[in-house]
Amino acid sequence: MSDPFRDATDAETAGYELEAHGIHADLSDLIEVKRRIDALSAHDPDALGPAGPRADLLDAGDAWQLRMEVPGVDQSQLELALQGRELVVAGIRETVEDGVRPVFTERPNGPFQRQVRLPGPVEADAVTAHLRGGLLVVHLPKRA
Repeated sequence: MSDPFRDATDAETAGYELEAHGIHADLSDLIEVKRRIDALSAHDPDALGPAGPRADLLDAGDAWQLRMEVPGVDQSQLELALQGRELVVAGIRETVEDGVRPVFTERPNGPFQRQVRLPGPVEADAVTAHLRGGLLVVHLPKRA
């Protein structure tokens, strides 16, 4: 099989070579998918998944337990609020230090907020939380 890019000298020849090998349609499909994802995320930022840290909500019988990944976040930088059946977790991830220029970044930084809808009412006065090893665990006793 020949290399479709080796002899391409202009856009028309390159387009012909790509089409001859069935690559042009594949690239067009990928570009269209990217365009749709960009449009979707522009209209609905949460359309591509939850904003904020990843979490699990578990049913422990007499309580709900939320486990949320917040690596690099100090406990003093976290706030929790219970509003009816909505638990709100907000915090700040440290940004890059002054004088340091990132080459690339994959980890989110700065402020974040995550809302979790609870399946049922809880005893607000009995809610407890602890942070260990970058994992926030919130114990939410169910209201009887």
